[in-house]
Amino acid sequence: MRERRRDYELVIIINPLFANDEGITANIERIKQTVEQLGGQINTVSQSSPWGRRKLAYPIREYVTGEASRRKFTEGYYVFFTFTLSAAKVAELDRAIRLNDNILRHLIVLVEGRKEQPLQAEPEAEAEPVSDES
Repeated sequence: MRERRRDYELVIIINPLFANDEGITANIERIKQTVEQLGGQINTVSQSSPWGRRKLAYPIREYVTGEASRRKFTEGYYVFFTFTLSAAKVAELDRAIRLNDNILRHLIVLVEGRKEQPLQAEPEAEAEPVSDES
């Protein structure tokens, strides 16, 4: 049975405590390795504008390793991925990302195949001249 490979987009928000150069690179490499181990292929990784370090819309309360209580985070480091992966393996990728304590939030979205259809111009109704007959 042949597995169907699909295109996906993934956005992760890295905890700002781990948003230094080494932490960002380590998290990106970890996700790349996970996708490749599952038989997928990373197409692009973007952390430049509009991604990167940004203020969050609302504070996220999350546990930090070694601390007993949750901490409020008001900013995070966004990274955007596009990749191709078998549809059956997406749940495993989701589980692996959830187990990573350095990632505050993530979202995996299926990219629908867009069929571009040419727009048909509607015939414009010609306006009839208005005559002034008084």
